[in-house]
Amino acid sequence: MEKPHLSVIIPTHNRRELLEKALASLARVHQVAGEMEVIIIDDGSTDRTAEALARRHDPFPLRVLRHDMPVGPAAARNRGAAAARGGILGFLDSDIVVDAAWWLRAAPHFDLADVAGVEGATFPPPNSPLPTPFTHLVANARGGHYLTCNVFYRKRVFQEVGGFDERFQRANREDSDLAFTMLERGYRIIFEPACRVYHPLVPAARDVYLREARYGLHEPLLRRKHPVLYRQCLKWVDGRAFPVFYWGVYFGLPVGLASLRLQAWVPAALGAAAFFLGWAGSVYAVCRKRRVGMLDVAYLLPQYLLIPWLRLYWVLRGEWKYRKVDAVNTKDAQKNGHTKNR
Repeated sequence: MEKPHLSVIIPTHNRRELLEKALASLARVHQVAGEMEVIIIDDGSTDRTAEALARRHDPFPLRVLRHDMPVGPAAARNRGAAAARGGILGFLDSDIVVDAAWWLRAAPHFDLADVAGVEGATFPPPNSPLPTPFTHLVANARGGHYLTCNVFYRKRVFQEVGGFDERFQRANREDSDLAFTMLERGYRIIFEPACRVYHPLVPAARDVYLREARYGLHEPLLRRKHPVLYRQCLKWVDGRAFPVFYWGVYFGLPVGLASLRLQAWVPAALGAAAFFLGWAGSVYAVCRKRRVGMLDVAYLLPQYLLIPWLRLYWVLRGEWKYRKVDAVNTKDAQKNGHTKNR
């Protein structure tokens, strides 16, 4: 069999029906015959994913690598990349649908020697309803996010930089870490808006923001490895360790309580105002551009009395855990200034 040019790598965990839709969309992708293979990493699924994949007959080679116990998305993708026979690695999530021209739009960019990767655009499915605050929404219309639900990398460069850092054990920040490492090495990552995938809107649990506060554990790891690009590429408003509204909570509560104890009424009022602005602003941030009901607000308001402090706990825990991590290629990043990817 001729060696494929593109190896599509898809980790999955208990998403059998969505995975089958993703594979059906890949079957419609425009390609030269034999140019693409697909590697599924079944990361400990218990929903009979393996049986469903064994029954498939796709127009591309399909290989399945199975873990009996979940190892996490970074480790699963690294295993898929190690098994890949193609020179280009295409990373997708198992719940997406790809556009037929997905690979056709990305491929020409790899004719440029300094291009290590191509980042595609991610949208909700056409005619999707407006999401609620408790809808899992993944979107990338302008680039600079390097989401592993839709990105291509040269296998040679991927191996050169060591692949995904498996210390990022959750699906959070491992994508930015990999891209930042490549940018610091002097490579380019191109954003191609015509390289599209569609990510379904999935209802999330009511405690989703409480659980996501623990993502703060890996913020210090990303910042310590890439201090320059962390500041340059991530938005200060909501893209770094602490969303900006949290600072009102962190400042307002201790200042307000201390001022009340000292009977300093003006600082107490300022502290209370900062706290309430931070609290309300945090709720507004997750409700912005969403379809919001009164019940949603009723769930969110009490949660955001706690969430900023949970986030602070996990970030401080990460600071201690990764206190000995050194920056990767910091001087190269400062010299090259690779904050642009287009």
